[in-house]
Amino acid sequence: MSSDPIHRVADAIRHAAVRLERAFESGMVVQVDANQLAETLLTIAEDLDPPLPQRGDSRDATEDA
Repeated sequence: MSSDPIHRVADAIRHAAVRLERAFESGMVVQVDANQLAETLLTIAEDLDPPLPQRGDSRDATEDA
């Protein structure tokens, strides 16, 4: 993935679109519902920025110190 923020967004969207296209081609998905769209958008967000640590994660303690 590119280090340029604009290209990172475009790359993440392309990556999600390819995965969705493969799911359509395999017959695993024939139509996208709201839940699948939400999952796709979350996938894009996670490709751009890994999820936040869970509460109680050791990294939380170091950020507050």
